[in-house]
Amino acid sequence: MREADAEERAYSEILRAIATQKYAPGDHLAEAKVADDLNMSRTPVRSALKRMIACGMLEYVKNVGCRIPVLTPYDMESVFQIRVMLEAKAAALASMHATGIEVERLSKLLDQEKECYRKGDVAEYTKINELLHLGIGALSKNQYLERYLAQAFWRSELYIFFFDRFYYKGDIPHRKNMRDPLESRSCREHDALLNAIAAGEPEQASNAMAEHVKSTYIHMTRREWV
Repeated sequence: MREADAEERAYSEILRAIATQKYAPGDHLAEAKVADDLNMSRTPVRSALKRMIACGMLEYVKNVGCRIPVLTPYDMESVFQIRVMLEAKAAALASMHATGIEVERLSKLLDQEKECYRKGDVAEYTKINELLHLGIGALSKNQYLERYLAQAFWRSELYIFFFDRFYYKGDIPHRKNMRDPLESRSCREHDALLNAIAAGEPEQASNAMAEHVKSTYIHMTRREWV
């Protein structure tokens, strides 16, 4: 396996472990232990962990090493506030710059997302959601916006992994409805967002993205947006 492929596999598997709550907030991810868990050498695992630190999903603590950040209500509110600002702007710019081919690529991602939701495939759903949101960031054609958006996105994903009902492992009333994409708030909001981008409507795209990020926060916390 090529070094780049090994790193990508390590990254995907660590992300899967976090998304499926194998690791918890505050857990120390020891390089050697993670490598053993994945049956991989330490080099690609080390690179993957550094990549996750760089994007804000993990943090480095002196004398402790790499760990999943401790999650707090204040941090959650702060990161979702900045996501609204950054992603709304990115969506507006994407609606101005996206080509027909790029819009079609986003549309295919939405189809894949709905299928993952139907199957309850948490890991693949996470990957598709990443490609969708960061893809819109890339379509903004602003490298600085894209960079900071990615950091805010990944930090907020930690809260989604541990508090969103799609990822929650316990029993939830009416769970059967969670496998119907038509019942998925996120899928519906993504559809509205794509329609606005495809129509070339910056204000509509900005509002659709802002409402999507806000509603994600509200549904996890049951708190009004401030």
